Amino acid sequence: MHYDFLNIVGLMTGTSMDGIDISLVQTNGLNLKRLNENYFYKYSPNTKKKLINILKQDINFNLKRKKYLDEFVTNEHYLAIKDLDIIKKSDLIGFHGQTIYHNSKQQISIQLGDPKKLSMLLNKNVIFDFRSNDILFGGQGAPLAPIYHKYVIEQTNLKLPTCILNIGGVSNITYWDGYNLIGFDTGPGNALMDDYMLAVLNKNFDEDGNIASSGYPINDEIKNFLENDFFKQPPPKSLDRGTFLDTYKKLIKKKYSLKDIMATLAEFTVETVASGIELLPKKINNILITGGGYKNIYLMKRLKERLKINFIYETEIGLNFDYIEAELIAYLSARSIYKLPFTFPSTTGVSKPQSGGKLYKCL
Repeated sequence: MHYDFLNIVGLMTGTSMDGIDISLVQTNGLNLKRLNENYFYKYSPNTKKKLINILKQDINFNLKRKKYLDEFVTNEHYLAIKDLDIIKKSDLIGFHGQTIYHNSKQQISIQLGDPKKLSMLLNKNVIFDFRSNDILFGGQGAPLAPIYHKYVIEQTNLKLPTCILNIGGVSNITYWDGYNLIGFDTGPGNALMDDYMLAVLNKNFDEDGNIASSGYPINDEIKNFLENDFFKQPPPKSLDRGTFLDTYKKLIKKKYSLKDIMATLAEFTVETVASGIELLPKKINNILITGGGYKNIYLMKRLKERLKINFIYETEIGLNFDYIEAELIAYLSARSIYKLPFTFPSTTGVSKPQSGGKLYKCL
Protein backbone atom coordinates (compact mmCIF):
# COMPACT_ATOMS: atom_id res chain seq x y z
CA MET A 1 0.00 0.00 0.00
CA HIS A 2 1.19 3.52 -0.80
CA TYR A 3 1.12 6.02 2.04
CA ASP A 4 1.08 9.66 0.90
CA PHE A 5 2.96 12.26 2.87
CA LEU A 6 0.69 14.70 4.70
CA ASN A 7 1.43 18.12 6.15
CA ILE A 8 0.49 17.68 9.80
CA VAL A 9 0.67 20.08 12.73
CA GLY A 10 1.45 18.23 15.96
CA LEU A 11 0.31 19.83 19.22
CA MET A 12 1.64 18.56 22.53
CA THR A 13 1.38 19.79 26.09
CA GLY A 14 3.02 17.38 28.49
CA THR A 15 2.93 16.72 32.20
CA SER A 16 5.32 19.61 32.87
CA MET A 17 2.45 21.94 31.91
CA ASP A 18 4.70 24.78 30.84
CA GLY A 19 3.11 25.39 27.46
CA ILE A 20 2.29 23.92 24.04
CA ASP A 21 4.86 22.53 21.61
CA ILE A 22 3.86 23.06 17.96
CA SER A 23 5.52 21.47 14.96
CA LEU A 24 4.59 21.25 11.26
CA VAL A 25 6.08 18.20 9.55
CA GLN A 26 5.54 16.10 6.46
CA THR A 27 4.90 12.50 7.41
CA ASN A 28 3.18 9.35 6.23
CA GLY A 29 3.57 7.55 9.54
CA LEU A 30 6.59 5.63 8.24
CA ASN A 31 8.96 8.50 7.49
CA LEU A 32 9.06 12.12 8.53
CA LYS A 33 10.48 15.28 6.96
CA ARG A 34 11.19 18.17 9.30
CA LEU A 35 10.28 21.57 7.90
CA ASN A 36 11.87 23.61 10.70
CA GLU A 37 8.48 25.16 11.45
CA ASN A 38 8.43 24.86 15.22
CA TYR A 39 6.83 27.09 17.83
CA PHE A 40 6.39 27.16 21.57
CA TYR A 41 3.40 28.79 23.21
CA LYS A 42 4.30 29.51 26.81
CA TYR A 43 1.46 29.36 29.29
CA SER A 44 0.88 32.45 31.37
CA PRO A 45 1.61 32.01 35.11
CA ASN A 46 -2.14 32.00 35.76
CA THR A 47 -2.79 29.31 33.14
CA LYS A 48 -0.02 27.10 34.50
CA LYS A 49 -1.31 27.48 38.06
CA LYS A 50 -4.82 26.68 36.91
CA LEU A 51 -3.65 23.48 35.22
CA ILE A 52 -1.57 22.46 38.25
CA ASN A 53 -4.60 23.07 40.47
CA ILE A 54 -6.71 20.82 38.25
CA LEU A 55 -4.34 17.99 39.13
CA LYS A 56 -4.84 18.65 42.82
CA GLN A 57 -8.60 18.24 42.59
CA ASP A 58 -10.40 14.95 43.08
CA ILE A 59 -10.80 13.30 39.67
CA ASN A 60 -14.57 12.90 40.13
CA PHE A 61 -14.86 16.63 40.74
CA ASN A 62 -12.91 17.32 37.56
CA LEU A 63 -15.07 14.94 35.54
CA LYS A 64 -18.13 16.94 36.59
CA ARG A 65 -16.39 20.05 35.27
CA LYS A 66 -14.94 18.30 32.23
CA LYS A 67 -16.85 20.28 29.59
CA TYR A 68 -15.58 23.55 31.06
CA LEU A 69 -12.03 22.19 31.38
CA ASP A 70 -12.12 20.81 27.81
CA GLU A 71 -13.05 24.25 26.53
CA PHE A 72 -10.37 25.94 28.62
CA VAL A 73 -7.60 23.70 27.24
CA THR A 74 -8.95 23.95 23.68
CA ASN A 75 -9.03 27.74 23.85
CA GLU A 76 -5.39 27.80 24.93
CA HIS A 77 -4.47 25.65 21.92
CA TYR A 78 -6.49 27.89 19.62
CA LEU A 79 -4.70 30.98 20.94
CA ALA A 80 -1.38 29.21 20.43
CA ILE A 81 -1.86 28.51 16.73
CA LYS A 82 -4.59 30.74 15.31
CA ASP A 83 -2.17 33.31 13.87
CA LEU A 84 0.46 30.89 12.58
CA ASP A 85 0.90 30.42 8.81
CA ILE A 86 1.42 26.69 9.32
CA ILE A 87 -2.34 26.22 9.73
CA LYS A 88 -2.87 27.23 6.10
CA LYS A 89 -0.13 24.82 5.01
CA SER A 90 -1.47 21.84 6.96
CA ASP A 91 -3.71 18.96 5.90
CA LEU A 92 -4.74 18.17 9.45
CA ILE A 93 -3.90 18.72 13.11
CA GLY A 94 -2.80 16.19 15.71
CA PHE A 95 -4.19 17.32 19.08
CA HIS A 96 -3.06 15.33 22.11
CA GLY A 97 -4.80 17.43 24.76
CA GLN A 98 -3.79 17.79 28.41
CA THR A 99 -3.52 14.63 30.48
CA ILE A 100 -5.09 15.15 33.91
CA TYR A 101 -5.34 11.56 35.13
CA HIS A 102 -3.66 8.29 34.29
CA ASN A 103 -4.25 5.08 36.22
CA SER A 104 -2.57 2.07 34.65
CA LYS A 105 -4.09 -0.44 37.09
CA GLN A 106 -7.61 0.68 36.32
CA GLN A 107 -6.74 1.29 32.65
CA ILE A 108 -7.96 4.88 32.70
CA SER A 109 -6.29 7.78 30.90
CA ILE A 110 -8.06 11.15 30.65
CA GLN A 111 -7.02 14.00 28.36
CA LEU A 112 -8.68 17.40 28.33
CA GLY A 113 -9.63 18.98 25.02
CA ASP A 114 -12.53 19.41 22.62
CA PRO A 115 -11.40 18.27 19.15
CA LYS A 116 -14.71 19.20 17.54
CA LYS A 117 -14.40 22.76 18.76
CA LEU A 118 -10.77 23.05 17.65
CA SER A 119 -11.68 21.64 14.24
CA MET A 120 -14.49 24.16 13.89
CA LEU A 121 -12.39 27.13 15.05
CA LEU A 122 -9.53 26.36 12.67
CA ASN A 123 -11.55 24.81 9.84
CA LYS A 124 -9.19 21.82 9.81
CA ASN A 125 -9.55 18.11 10.39
CA VAL A 126 -8.30 17.08 13.83
CA ILE A 127 -7.00 13.75 15.17
CA PHE A 128 -7.61 13.29 18.90
CA ASP A 129 -7.86 10.53 21.53
CA PHE A 130 -4.70 8.54 20.89
CA ARG A 131 -4.99 6.30 23.94
CA SER A 132 -8.47 4.84 24.33
CA ASN A 133 -8.20 2.17 21.63
CA ASP A 134 -5.09 0.79 23.28
CA ILE A 135 -6.93 0.66 26.61
CA LEU A 136 -9.91 -1.03 24.95
CA PHE A 137 -7.59 -3.89 23.93
CA GLY A 138 -6.00 -4.32 27.34
CA GLY A 139 -3.18 -1.77 27.18
CA GLN A 140 -2.30 0.99 29.63
CA GLY A 141 -2.61 3.75 27.03
CA ALA A 142 0.99 4.86 27.62
CA PRO A 143 3.70 5.48 26.70
CA LEU A 144 2.90 6.51 23.12
CA ALA A 145 6.41 7.58 22.13
CA PRO A 146 8.28 4.29 21.42
CA ILE A 147 7.24 3.85 17.77
CA TYR A 148 8.45 7.35 16.91
CA HIS A 149 11.54 6.99 19.07
CA LYS A 150 12.34 3.81 17.11
CA TYR A 151 12.15 5.84 13.88
CA VAL A 152 14.47 8.52 15.34
CA ILE A 153 16.97 5.90 16.53
CA GLU A 154 17.01 4.26 13.09
CA GLN A 155 17.69 7.63 11.43
CA THR A 156 20.74 8.23 13.64
CA ASN A 157 22.53 5.05 12.49
CA LEU A 158 23.88 4.68 16.02
CA LYS A 159 25.19 1.36 17.24
CA LEU A 160 22.34 -0.65 18.75
CA PRO A 161 20.97 -1.14 21.33
CA THR A 162 20.18 2.56 21.74
CA CYS A 163 17.69 4.25 24.04
CA ILE A 164 15.80 7.51 24.08
CA LEU A 165 14.97 8.85 27.52
CA ASN A 166 12.33 11.58 27.68
CA ILE A 167 12.44 13.57 30.92
CA GLY A 168 9.21 15.55 31.03
CA GLY A 169 6.98 15.76 34.08
CA VAL A 170 7.27 11.97 34.07
CA SER A 171 10.24 10.12 32.55
CA ASN A 172 9.80 7.41 29.93
CA ILE A 173 12.34 5.32 28.06
CA THR A 174 12.39 3.57 24.68
CA TYR A 175 14.79 0.71 23.91
CA TRP A 176 15.48 -0.55 20.38
CA ASP A 177 18.02 -3.24 19.50
CA GLY A 178 16.90 -3.97 15.94
CA TYR A 179 14.47 -6.67 17.05
CA ASN A 180 12.91 -5.68 20.37
CA LEU A 181 11.03 -2.43 20.92
CA ILE A 182 10.48 -1.80 24.62
CA GLY A 183 8.95 1.26 26.24
CA PHE A 184 7.87 2.20 29.76
CA ASP A 185 7.77 5.00 32.30
CA THR A 186 10.79 4.89 34.61
CA GLY A 187 9.55 7.26 37.32
CA PRO A 188 9.36 11.00 37.94
CA GLY A 189 10.94 13.51 35.64
CA ASN A 190 10.72 17.20 36.45
CA ALA A 191 7.24 17.30 37.98
CA LEU A 192 8.15 17.05 41.68
CA MET A 193 11.08 19.46 41.34
CA ASP A 194 8.98 21.95 39.39
CA ASP A 195 6.06 21.72 41.82
CA TYR A 196 8.35 22.45 44.75
CA MET A 197 9.99 25.39 43.01
CA LEU A 198 6.57 26.84 42.20
CA ALA A 199 5.26 26.35 45.73
CA VAL A 200 8.27 27.77 47.57
CA LEU A 201 9.86 30.30 45.20
CA ASN A 202 7.05 30.91 42.68
CA LYS A 203 9.44 29.83 39.90
CA ASN A 204 8.55 27.31 37.21
CA PHE A 205 11.77 25.32 37.53
CA ASP A 206 15.26 25.19 39.03
CA GLU A 207 17.30 26.84 36.29
CA ASP A 208 20.27 24.65 35.31
CA GLY A 209 19.63 22.68 38.53
CA ASN A 210 21.56 25.35 40.46
CA ILE A 211 19.61 24.93 43.69
CA ALA A 212 19.71 21.13 43.62
CA SER A 213 23.45 21.20 42.89
CA SER A 214 24.10 23.16 46.09
CA GLY A 215 22.27 20.66 48.31
CA TYR A 216 22.81 17.10 49.54
CA PRO A 217 20.42 14.24 48.70
CA ILE A 218 18.74 12.70 51.74
CA ASN A 219 19.16 8.97 51.16
CA ASP A 220 16.50 7.84 53.63
CA GLU A 221 13.92 9.99 51.86
CA ILE A 222 14.93 8.59 48.46
CA LYS A 223 14.43 5.08 49.90
CA ASN A 224 10.93 6.12 51.00
CA PHE A 225 10.11 7.13 47.42
CA LEU A 226 11.58 3.91 46.02
CA GLU A 227 9.28 1.79 48.21
CA ASN A 228 6.38 2.70 45.93
CA ASP A 229 4.75 -0.38 44.40
CA PHE A 230 5.42 1.00 40.91
CA PHE A 231 9.07 0.03 41.16
CA LYS A 232 8.18 -3.59 41.92
CA GLN A 233 6.29 -3.93 38.63
CA PRO A 234 7.97 -5.26 35.48
CA PRO A 235 7.57 -3.28 32.25
CA PRO A 236 5.54 -2.34 30.35
CA LYS A 237 4.29 0.10 32.96
CA SER A 238 3.11 3.70 33.10
CA LEU A 239 2.63 6.43 35.66
CA ASP A 240 0.35 9.26 36.61
CA ARG A 241 2.01 12.59 37.33
CA GLY A 242 0.64 12.38 40.88
CA THR A 243 1.81 8.84 41.72
CA PHE A 244 4.41 10.00 44.27
CA LEU A 245 2.50 12.95 45.73
CA ASP A 246 1.81 11.37 49.13
CA THR A 247 5.52 10.72 49.75
CA TYR A 248 6.38 14.15 48.36
CA LYS A 249 3.95 15.86 50.78
CA LYS A 250 5.51 14.03 53.74
CA LEU A 251 8.98 15.08 52.59
CA ILE A 252 8.26 18.78 52.27
CA LYS A 253 6.62 18.92 55.72
CA LYS A 254 9.95 17.98 57.30
CA LYS A 255 12.47 20.62 58.28
CA TYR A 256 14.94 20.11 55.48
CA SER A 257 16.47 23.00 53.58
CA LEU A 258 15.19 24.03 50.15
CA LYS A 259 18.44 22.97 48.48
CA ASP A 260 18.51 19.55 50.17
CA ILE A 261 14.91 18.83 49.16
CA MET A 262 15.70 19.80 45.58
CA ALA A 263 18.83 17.63 45.60
CA THR A 264 16.75 14.74 46.94
CA LEU A 265 14.06 15.11 44.28
CA ALA A 266 16.69 15.31 41.53
CA GLU A 267 18.46 12.21 42.83
CA PHE A 268 15.15 10.35 42.99
CA THR A 269 14.74 10.97 39.25
CA VAL A 270 18.32 9.79 38.62
CA GLU A 271 17.91 6.61 40.66
CA THR A 272 14.66 5.65 38.94
CA VAL A 273 16.19 6.10 35.49
CA ALA A 274 19.13 3.91 36.53
CA SER A 275 16.75 1.26 37.90
CA GLY A 276 14.73 1.36 34.69
CA ILE A 277 17.81 0.79 32.54
CA GLU A 278 18.69 -2.26 34.63
CA LEU A 279 15.40 -3.83 33.45
CA LEU A 280 16.46 -3.75 29.78
CA PRO A 281 17.50 -7.02 28.10
CA LYS A 282 20.91 -5.88 26.84
CA LYS A 283 23.54 -3.33 27.78
CA ILE A 284 22.86 -0.18 25.79
CA ASN A 285 25.51 1.61 23.74
CA ASN A 286 23.98 5.08 23.50
CA ILE A 287 21.29 7.17 25.12
CA LEU A 288 19.57 10.26 23.72
CA ILE A 289 17.92 12.45 26.35
CA THR A 290 14.98 14.70 25.48
CA GLY A 291 12.38 16.70 27.38
CA GLY A 292 12.81 19.59 29.78
CA GLY A 293 15.24 17.58 31.91
CA TYR A 294 17.74 17.76 29.06
CA LYS A 295 18.28 21.45 29.94
CA ASN A 296 18.92 20.80 33.63
CA ILE A 297 22.73 20.87 33.74
CA TYR A 298 22.97 19.34 37.21
CA LEU A 299 20.49 16.54 36.41
CA MET A 300 22.39 15.68 33.22
CA LYS A 301 25.69 15.64 35.14
CA ARG A 302 24.28 13.25 37.73
CA LEU A 303 22.76 10.99 35.06
CA LYS A 304 26.11 10.76 33.26
CA GLU A 305 27.91 9.92 36.49
CA ARG A 306 25.32 7.32 37.47
CA LEU A 307 24.63 5.65 34.13
CA LYS A 308 28.13 5.60 32.57
CA ILE A 309 26.61 5.35 29.07
CA ASN A 310 27.51 7.33 25.94
CA PHE A 311 25.22 10.39 25.79
CA ILE A 312 24.19 11.66 22.35
CA TYR A 313 23.46 15.37 22.01
CA GLU A 314 20.91 16.83 19.61
CA THR A 315 23.57 18.86 17.78
CA GLU A 316 25.37 15.62 16.88
CA ILE A 317 22.37 14.20 15.04
CA GLY A 318 20.65 17.34 13.71
CA LEU A 319 17.58 17.12 15.95
CA ASN A 320 15.77 19.74 17.98
CA PHE A 321 14.75 17.82 21.07
CA ASP A 322 12.39 20.63 22.13
CA TYR A 323 9.88 19.54 19.49
CA ILE A 324 10.29 15.78 19.39
CA GLU A 325 6.97 15.25 21.20
CA ALA A 326 5.06 17.57 18.85
CA GLU A 327 6.63 15.63 15.96
CA LEU A 328 5.51 12.44 17.68
CA ILE A 329 1.86 13.56 17.70
CA ALA A 330 2.05 14.45 14.00
CA TYR A 331 3.66 11.06 13.25
CA LEU A 332 0.97 9.20 15.23
CA SER A 333 -1.73 11.21 13.46
CA ALA A 334 -0.50 9.93 10.10
CA ARG A 335 -0.38 6.38 11.46
CA SER A 336 -3.96 6.90 12.66
CA ILE A 337 -5.10 8.00 9.19
CA TYR A 338 -3.45 4.97 7.58
CA LYS A 339 -4.47 2.53 10.37
CA LEU A 340 -0.84 1.71 11.19
CA PRO A 341 -0.19 0.41 14.72
CA PHE A 342 1.47 2.64 17.28
CA THR A 343 1.06 0.75 20.54
CA PHE A 344 2.42 -2.74 21.11
CA PRO A 345 2.41 -5.50 23.74
CA SER A 346 5.99 -4.57 24.70
CA THR A 347 5.25 -0.84 25.11
CA THR A 348 1.79 -0.63 26.70
CA GLY A 349 0.82 -4.23 27.43
CA VAL A 350 -1.90 -4.18 24.77
CA SER A 351 -3.02 -7.64 23.59
CA LYS A 352 -1.80 -7.07 20.01
CA PRO A 353 -0.43 -4.09 18.02
CA GLN A 354 -3.04 -1.35 17.75
CA SER A 355 -3.61 1.87 15.89
CA GLY A 356 -5.77 4.55 17.45
CA GLY A 357 -6.89 8.14 17.37
CA LYS A 358 -10.21 9.55 16.21
CA LEU A 359 -10.71 11.83 13.23
CA TYR A 360 -12.91 14.89 13.69
CA LYS A 361 -13.74 16.41 10.32
CA CYS A 362 -14.40 20.12 9.88
CA LEU A 363 -17.75 20.92 8.31
